[in-house]
Amino acid sequence: MTRLIKRYWVPVVLLMLLGGFVAGLMAMATPDSFRATSKLFVSTQRGQSVQELVQGSTFSQDQVLSYAELATAPVVLDPVRAQLGLDSSAAALGRQIEVNVPLNTVVIEVSAVSGTADQAARLSNAVSDSLAREVERLAPLGPKNEASVVLNKISPAEAPRSPFAPDSRLYVLIGMALGAGLALLYAVAREVLDTRIQHDADIARVADTPVLANLARLSTRRAVSSVMLTDPQSSAAESYRLLRTNLEFMEVDGSLRTLVVTSPSAGEGKTTTALGLALAIAESGVSVLLVDADLRRPGLAGRLQIDAGRGLSSMLIGQATLDQAVVHLGKIDVLPAGPVPPNPNQLLNSAAAESLIAELGARYDIVVMDTAPLLPVTDTLPLSKLADGTIVVIRSGHTRRPQLRSALESLNTIHARVLGVALNRVRVRKRGAYYVQDTGTPRRRPATEVGPQQQRHRATPPAVVASGSTAARR
Repeated sequence: MTRLIKRYWVPVVLLMLLGGFVAGLMAMATPDSFRATSKLFVSTQRGQSVQELVQGSTFSQDQVLSYAELATAPVVLDPVRAQLGLDSSAAALGRQIEVNVPLNTVVIEVSAVSGTADQAARLSNAVSDSLAREVERLAPLGPKNEASVVLNKISPAEAPRSPFAPDSRLYVLIGMALGAGLALLYAVAREVLDTRIQHDADIARVADTPVLANLARLSTRRAVSSVMLTDPQSSAAESYRLLRTNLEFMEVDGSLRTLVVTSPSAGEGKTTTALGLALAIAESGVSVLLVDADLRRPGLAGRLQIDAGRGLSSMLIGQATLDQAVVHLGKIDVLPAGPVPPNPNQLLNSAAAESLIAELGARYDIVVMDTAPLLPVTDTLPLSKLADGTIVVIRSGHTRRPQLRSALESLNTIHARVLGVALNRVRVRKRGAYYVQDTGTPRRRPATEVGPQQQRHRATPPAVVASGSTAARR
């Protein structure tokens, strides 16, 4: 409940204020009501001896509740209507009268409610007098032909100084409580019915899969490469470095050389994440190859504005070599998708693809593959099975829990190694301009200032993808 209040505190506060405001208006629109009370004491006229007094007291206590019921009967109220000149019926007048008998007493309290204080007092006194007369008439006669039961007024009603209703403060408190209750019902309903993933806790409800990083939502539509190069101190750039760092801790045995970046469906940000991750890893001085393995809707070539005439599909059918298809872009190499084939799933599930991934893993320290979404097509599954690890990218406020569950189940079916989930497009608070940088990493030049293409020479593979790697820089 505390988590819900923290998450939905804005609607809770707004509905509380709205409820209090509406209740206050209702209190102002409700007419004032005044209550006046008179008290009658029930006694008997007989009682010469102690035994008779005791019998009279017992008789009074037995009859007092019956007398109280009589106070709202027409036989008592009709004379009151005539005395006060009231137009209302006896039944309507009875709804204005409240009779109470305190426990173990012979006292009858007659309360009357009216729109004015004087009228409430007159009505209470008139009902008390009428009730006393009627009880004397109905009570059995004593030895001297006198009424055996008498109702004496011990406390006449007085005009109250202030109305008892409406209680504006109580109205406002109830309104605020109802507003808060409605807000909490809304929050609970949204938590139950809205399956969109917003936070890490939503991911934990789907599977026991670690969250590798919360990737910051970009303030503009700039490519992530521009953020990494031109604004390296931004929270967006830092979130990709965090993703890289978390992968370092997972690579305890140095086996993460080929990584698949995918998503449950299109539009989650897998291409942006793959590009940002490749650039972040390259800052560590290792050789990185970014592969566009989405042979249905390739996006890297268009985003990086590179030639896509030859690429992965060309290599898989033997029409190009790696040196011919790779494009050198600053500190990373990029292998575009190439021409879109008619049978992408068949190509990616072939022996040629298995051989190519092994070749890429042997030539580069890290290979990052941007692949097709998992749910629409199955192109990614053979690559995830061959790769050392798979990262699933989901979009905050867009991806739904069933989609993530289905995507993870498809990977688990083929026994792919799922490294974790990257939550993309998360709103982050501005934390200032201070961020930790990799020691000794020079500031990147824009892509337009990249020097001539250079052929990498394989160094001893690093144990982990970490800053300060022993791998030679280009």
